Amino acid sequence: MQVRVAREAVKSTVRSTGGALREWLAWGRRGRANRVLFTVSLALAAFVTVMFAWASLFPNHGDFLVYFALYWVWGLCAVAIILGMAEYKTSPLRKNRERGHLFILLYVGSLLIITRMLNAVLYYGM
Repeated sequence: MQVRVAREAVKSTVRSTGGALREWLAWGRRGRANRVLFTVSLALAAFVTVMFAWASLFPNHGDFLVYFALYWVWGLCAVAIILGMAEYKTSPLRKNRERGHLFILLYVGSLLIITRMLNAVLYYGM
């Protein structure tokens, strides 16, 4: 009996957390184009984050090809910022002045700065 109650409590918490995330992102109020822009810019940001986390864990000092590849990956941040700005312009969160509407722009902007610094530090002299 107690196990079933505990399972229901966990399921309820997971549902409410997912619902809160969907509410914060205003997923139901977003248009199709806004959803696509948000998802693509978030996917690019996640890819850049993973690549630079890998480069930080396994640096290859002096390897020009890795430096050049990471420079191109860094350039994806610029693409993500452009997509994030387009997402911001079409966002229902911006129109209603809700919280969370600058999340993707703030994240990708900080990622742009941090990854450029990481590339300079990891491959100093390239």
